Amino acid sequence: MNITRKITLGYIMLIFIPVMAFGYHYYMQIHGSLTKQYAEGRQKILEQAYANMKMDFTRIESIHRVLQYNSYVTDYLDGVYDTELENVYSFIRYIRPLYTQALFANPEIDSLLIYTKSEDIFTITDHFVGWEFLDPEIEESLSSLKPGSGLWVRVDPDSLHSELIYYQHLYNTQFTEIIGLLEIRINDTFIKKFFEAAGVKAPWEAFFLVEDEIVGNLPMQIHDNVFELVDSETDTFIIDRQNVINQLVLEELGVHVFITGKVDDVFHSLTRSEVIVIIILFLLLVGLSLAYYWLATSITKRILKLARHMRTLNEENLRQSIFKQKSSKKKDEIGFLIETYNSMLHRMDELINNVHRAELLNKEAAYKVLQAQIKPHFLYNTLETIRMLAETNNDKEVADISFWFGRLMRYSLSSEQDEVNLAQEINMAKFYLQIHKTRLQARLTYEIDISMDLSSVICPRFIIQPLVENSIIHGVSTVIRPVNIRLAAKDSENEIRIFVIDDGKGIPADKLKMLQSLLMAGDRQSEATTVTGVGLINVHDRIKAFFGGASRLEIDSEFGKGTSLCIIIEKRREK
Repeated sequence: MNITRKITLGYIMLIFIPVMAFGYHYYMQIHGSLTKQYAEGRQKILEQAYANMKMDFTRIESIHRVLQYNSYVTDYLDGVYDTELENVYSFIRYIRPLYTQALFANPEIDSLLIYTKSEDIFTITDHFVGWEFLDPEIEESLSSLKPGSGLWVRVDPDSLHSELIYYQHLYNTQFTEIIGLLEIRINDTFIKKFFEAAGVKAPWEAFFLVEDEIVGNLPMQIHDNVFELVDSETDTFIIDRQNVINQLVLEELGVHVFITGKVDDVFHSLTRSEVIVIIILFLLLVGLSLAYYWLATSITKRILKLARHMRTLNEENLRQSIFKQKSSKKKDEIGFLIETYNSMLHRMDELINNVHRAELLNKEAAYKVLQAQIKPHFLYNTLETIRMLAETNNDKEVADISFWFGRLMRYSLSSEQDEVNLAQEINMAKFYLQIHKTRLQARLTYEIDISMDLSSVICPRFIIQPLVENSIIHGVSTVIRPVNIRLAAKDSENEIRIFVIDDGKGIPADKLKMLQSLLMAGDRQSEATTVTGVGLINVHDRIKAFFGGASRLEIDSEFGKGTSLCIIIEKRREK
C-alpha cells in the first residue's frame, strides 16, 4: 500500500468516522436538552399565567369587601330604611356608584347581582332580587361556605372557555346573620386571556380534567400520560418521543389544565434548518475530503519523484535537477526540500562559474572607477591649458574666465563633501558674477559687502549661487538698462542674514504674494515653477532642512524697482 492510500485510509478511520459518530451523539444530546429546556420554559409561562389569573381573581373578589364594609349596602340589605323613597335615594346616591365603579374597573364583568334574604327589602331587578331566584344547586353548594370565603363556578362545564360566576355571602354589620348573596358574572374573555398568556395557540392544544372527565380535545396517544401526571406529586410536565405535556391545577376552579404539543411541531422550523445544515456539512465534508486527497496526492507525488531521482543518481548520471516547479508559490517544506536538493546539484558548477564571474566584475568595476576619474580631470586639465595659453598670449580676459570657470566646475563636480562654509559659497558666487560681468559688460555691475568672517559657518553647497542666478535671469536679462547686484551679509545676536539684492525689473504684486505664500506654507505645487522656477523653492527647502528652527528664505520685491532675496540662518545655542 503506497503512501497516498495510507493517508486516505487514516483520514477515514481517524477523522471521518469519529467526527460523524460524535456529531450524531452530540446532536441527540442537544436535541434532548433543548426539548427539556423548552418544556421547562413553557411550564414557567403556564405558572406565570396562573399567577396573573390569581391576581385577577383577587381583584374581582375585592368587590365583595367593598360592598360588605359599606354601611349603606348593609343597611339597605338589613331593611333599615322604612320607605321606598329612602331605599331609592340610598341606592342612587351611595350604592349604584359602587356598581358603576366595579364594572368600569373590571371590563370582564358582565353583571353584579345581590340576592336578598329579607322579603321586605325594596328590590331593583338589575341589582337586587329575592332569594327565591337563586338556583337550588348553587344554594346547596354555598351552604358549607365559611365567612370570608367564596365560590367560583363554571357556567358551562363542557366548555373550555366557559363563563364564570363568583358567589359570596354578605353579612350584617355584626357578622351574625347572612343578609344577602353577591353574584359576579364573568364573561369568557377571562379564560381566553389565561390561555393566551399560557401560549395556547396552534399547534398547541389545551383541555381540562375535572373528576376524571376530560373537557376539550384529548389526543388518544397521550391518554395514559395525562393520568400519570395527575398521580405524580413532583412532575409538572412529561416529554416522550412525540409529545410535550405541561399541567397545572387551577385551585379556584377545581380543575387540572393540560397544554399539549408535539415535539415535531416544537422543532419544526429547527428541523428544517437542521436538515439544511446537515446537507451543507455533508457537502463540506465531501469537499474537504477531496481537497485532502488532492493535497495528499500533491505531496506524495513530489516525494516519490524525489525518491526515484535519488535512486538513479550516480557519478555517471549527474542530472542537474529533478524537475522544475510549476508554480513559484509552492514554498512549502517539500518545495523547499526540492529546491535545496537542486541547489546541491548545481553547487559544483556554481563554484567554478562564480570565480570567473567575480574576476570579470572586479575588472569592470575598476575600469568604471578609472573612467569616472578621467572625465573631470580631463575637463580641469583642458581648462588649465586654455588659461595658460591665454596668459602666454597676454589675453587676460580669457585667462580669467578660464580660471573662474575651472574653479566653478571643480566646486560643482567635486563629490567629496556636501557641506562647505559660507566663505566658500561667497567666493563661488563671486566667480559666477565675474563670468556674467565679462559677458554683459556695462549692463551688469555688482558689489560684495561682507565685513564678517563666514569661514566658521557651515552650510550646504549651492544656496547662494542659485539666488545670484535668479537675479541675473529675472532682473538683468529682462531689462535693457544697467542693473546692479549687491551681495551682503549681516550678523546679529540670534541670526545671520545674507542678502542678494538687484534693482532690475522686479516681480508683479500678485505673483510676489503667491510666491511668498508658497514659501511660507511649504506648498510645492507646480504653479511655483511658473513664478521663479524650482531654484528658490529648492534653496528654501535645503535651508530649512539643514539649519532647522526659524531658518528660511524670504523674498521681497517691488515691480519696476527690483527684488531682494534674504537667507536667514538662526544661530544654534549650546546647551
